[in-house]
Amino acid sequence: MLLTIRAHSRRRLGQSAVEFALMAPVFFLLLVGTLDFGRAGFYYVVTSDLARTAARVGAAYDTGTGPTDATIASLLQQQARSMTFSTLTQPAACGTATPPNPLTSCYQPTTGSGFIFIDRSGFASFPKYIKVSIVYHFEATTPMVRALMSTNYFVATATMVTEF
Repeated sequence: MLLTIRAHSRRRLGQSAVEFALMAPVFFLLLVGTLDFGRAGFYYVVTSDLARTAARVGAAYDTGTGPTDATIASLLQQQARSMTFSTLTQPAACGTATPPNPLTSCYQPTTGSGFIFIDRSGFASFPKYIKVSIVYHFEATTPMVRALMSTNYFVATATMVTEF
């Protein structure tokens, strides 16, 4: 009886190694995919936070005109660098209008970078408002998640009524 159990268990010695070899890639893809979705959530929150911060800065000064676009852009660039954005620029060719939906080629930054759009068209009448939009190009690192998400642009717009 004991010999038959040992003979039977010898045939199954490699079974756990085969099971691990089959399941390990699936497990690691799920793990890295979860990390990619976490990164996507992080950049979405950072994009909306940067837009809100820029709108607050543009609305809070009592000089009558508020800070210049260059001042707001440089403040945002400093904050974006601390939040792991590679670059955050104001594209001159696109103008300052709010980005259209869907985004045209002018409004599409390269992977890992973002664009700032500061719209002061609301300064013509009272109440004055400033609208700031940030477009960030996110690309997943995992090929399977990249296939699911394709090209992803996070667009965040914040509008604040000025205090002047």
